[in-house]
Amino acid sequence: MPSANTTAPLPDSTSPTLQLVQADEAEMIESSTINAASWRGPLHVDAYLEREAHLRNTTLNRDGGITYWILIDTAASPILEGVRRILASCETLRKRALISRSDGSVEEIISHGIGSVYCNSNFRGRGYAQRMLAELAKILDTWQQKERAGAHFTVLWSDIGKHFYARFGWNVYPSTHITLFPKSARNCIHGLPKTSLLTAGDMEELCRLDEALLRSAMAKPASSEKILRVALVPDTATMQWHHAREEFLGERLHDRYPFTKGASAEFEDGRRAWCIWTRTFGATRDDDVLNILRLVVHGGKVVDEQATQVTVDRDQAESKQVIAAVAAVLEQAQLEATFWGMSCVQLWNPSPLTLEAAKKIEPSAILVDRDDESIPSLRWHKKVPPDDTEIEWVANEKYAWC
Repeated sequence: MPSANTTAPLPDSTSPTLQLVQADEAEMIESSTINAASWRGPLHVDAYLEREAHLRNTTLNRDGGITYWILIDTAASPILEGVRRILASCETLRKRALISRSDGSVEEIISHGIGSVYCNSNFRGRGYAQRMLAELAKILDTWQQKERAGAHFTVLWSDIGKHFYARFGWNVYPSTHITLFPKSARNCIHGLPKTSLLTAGDMEELCRLDEALLRSAMAKPASSEKILRVALVPDTATMQWHHAREEFLGERLHDRYPFTKGASAEFEDGRRAWCIWTRTFGATRDDDVLNILRLVVHGGKVVDEQATQVTVDRDQAESKQVIAAVAAVLEQAQLEATFWGMSCVQLWNPSPLTLEAAKKIEPSAILVDRDDESIPSLRWHKKVPPDDTEIEWVANEKYAWC
């Protein structure tokens, strides 16, 4: 389709005729064609559009799970084949979420993740993205909420630093990661627990258990009355959405299907640690990363801070078991990265125990603070809590990204 962007006069970003509306199918394709310049990676535009259509058919995105938004000038005539000129665009994905108050009462709510925020390069510097975000914030106050009860929070991940989105209320949260490099089997650490590989058939059971663990952890009273905890649910639909991306690209780019979805290790009395991963294929091999979507430790007195954000009982013997089990599944991720020719393994916002586990298999592993890309940001939509209330984002991991 020819682009609907023309040299016709452009409106001022403060104009009352600008409106954020849902895109129809033709406009959805047009906006994806425009933003392909930034996000198609190694795909040609047609293949990128095919991938986007593939993702729309996932459980997470079907039946209104994804909404495409465009900023338009309502005073302007359609530019081409009924397509309105797109000044800026974005998407919102409906997500299950939990909120826990200081007394440990847990409520399931609907949240939204914001992605694909884009302004055509010909229209930049005019304030259209700012206007779109201001309008979007108002829409999301009630969008898809039951009985228009009102949203609690929404999230996004900034690729343009820590300041732009904060101006519109999406406040920055921890954005650290550790990087592990591929290794061969002959370089594996001896004495770690045995691991088993996970496949798509394991996701439903593990995600159901993970959600139960997360709810249980959030049901414990907070350490202060001034703490409000929130989390996005690491459910099967979310993992399948991530895996649909890698499956499409794996087959399209490498003629290979990524059967393995993670690794699990048992360490005592049936207790175990597991991680779920996905392969991110970039424009170059250096951009190919095996991302850990979710890391969970199940059972015992030592729990993973990453999963629960609660105080850890640092019983020395049990800590060693947990560290060894986590090291085992992370090492399996390194082997998988080698098998797929990926540049590295990356895990977001690791807990202290996870960092210790990483150092066990790669002593040079360090914690990196991202300053300019994939910065988790959260906006509170309800009546603003008192200034001294802290909103904790529990399980701030890669699985939540969109």
